[in-house]
Amino acid sequence: MNQLYRALHMPPKRLFKKLTGQKEIYTIAVRRIPADEPLPALGEGAFTPLPFDGRTWYADPLLYVRDGARYIFCEAFDLAAGRGDIAVIPLSDDGRFGTPQVVLSTGSHLSFPTVFDWNGETWMLPESSAEHTLTLYRCAEFPGKWEQAARFAVGCEICDTILLSAADDALTLLASETRPENQLYTRYRRFTLRRARPAAEGEVGTGDEVESGAFVLEPDEPFNLQHREFGLGFRNAGPLFTLGGQVIRPTQVSTKVDYGVYLQFFARRGASEVPLCAAEPHIVQIDGLAPEDVVGIHTYCRDDRFEIIDARYLTRLPQTAQAAEAPASKA
Repeated sequence: MNQLYRALHMPPKRLFKKLTGQKEIYTIAVRRIPADEPLPALGEGAFTPLPFDGRTWYADPLLYVRDGARYIFCEAFDLAAGRGDIAVIPLSDDGRFGTPQVVLSTGSHLSFPTVFDWNGETWMLPESSAEHTLTLYRCAEFPGKWEQAARFAVGCEICDTILLSAADDALTLLASETRPENQLYTRYRRFTLRRARPAAEGEVGTGDEVESGAFVLEPDEPFNLQHREFGLGFRNAGPLFTLGGQVIRPTQVSTKVDYGVYLQFFARRGASEVPLCAAEPHIVQIDGLAPEDVVGIHTYCRDDRFEIIDARYLTRLPQTAQAAEAPASKA
């Protein structure tokens, strides 16, 4: 996006802070779910942020539970390198963060790691939109060793993939495609990721068969046609979750000049969805951050004990940090 255009449409106080040297970065923040279980990310109780070390900020938290232990998989953005890797952060039973550890680095920007169990193994679908690919990784040794299982060229920037459903032989995925001329605008894309059928014994092949155990990616064309228009609110903000017996899908909403400004939650109603509530930055409490400095909240996940967000905020970076501000679109 044209940075001058964005600056001209920025609130004056925010623009002043940026002109005086403050930068936009992200942090992950966690809190215990309040006892009365209010609407997601709302109600009383502040979130506790992950401390910023001056070198790396963290975003896109995805909560994963294994053998009773909690882990946050997330984007780790190295300010000096100007690139995101995938990291894991242990989360204790009392909500304290462990030490972040990078577990996947490809030399290209990675973010939004969807981690899930399927057919007795653990898998990851990180965002690799800069390469116009959708890539599936298999966990070889938890949590720090991941091997590429399948890689698909999709011909466009596909971001923020979540898992809609899983069968023994196939996964249903929901992602977003960014509009090339303005990545703030996206549209939903649904895919089926399935294990490829091996050629039967004696079957005459075409030369295009895939060996047993490999995968194929099938776009869902009817779904694409129903969502062919680009918009500012068609981007996932985290995995599906259940609240009050309802299946909820968090989404992130941008404006014409700003990325991931607030969260919008939708509740499943049969084959459709209806708006449930929204969580805007000025009504979400984060310890140690002034409300006026928090300019965006764009990822959400939860389990039976904790809910986790990320927040984009203004701060003054240490002199040693070599980086520009957080990008207008993290894709």
